[in-house]
Amino acid sequence: MTHQRAPLTFAAAMTQIAARIGYPAAATLAGRAERTIYAWAHPGSTTAPPIDQALAFDAAWRAAGGDGAPFLDAFAFQLGLVVERQPPCTRALVDEVGTASREVGEAIAASLALTCSAPSPLEAQRAFAEVTQAADAIDAVQRRVASFLPSGTAPGAGSTGVTV
Repeated sequence: MTHQRAPLTFAAAMTQIAARIGYPAAATLAGRAERTIYAWAHPGSTTAPPIDQALAFDAAWRAAGGDGAPFLDAFAFQLGLVVERQPPCTRALVDEVGTASREVGEAIAASLALTCSAPSPLEAQRAFAEVTQAADAIDAVQRRVASFLPSGTAPGAGSTGVTV
């Protein structure tokens, strides 16, 4: 049976890494039983790998050709939820979605301009700035949407020891 895992949780990170490197390899890396890796990957688990093992898993993920760092990404997102503590607000969500839509459109337009013959360094700089602004706007929408999740289903609920 497939369990639904909220993105940017430790369970999702463990599942993502184990899918790439294999559960047996993950168990060997952690020096734990394979069932422990499965437990860490279960969305209802109240345990997660210690930070040194999470770091080793992220390094193994990269060594196996993965992009980013699943545990680092999960930790950074969950820390943002704790630090910023946004209340659910539909008006703020509408504003942030509008901003994200505009920023993504500008990023796409600036990026497509680079496909023309001989784009200038200034055009490349502009495209990079637009893409960065779009990513920031999408991150804001992601944080706001997370504020609407019911308690116990937010990313990291029950697995970080942090109450959001």
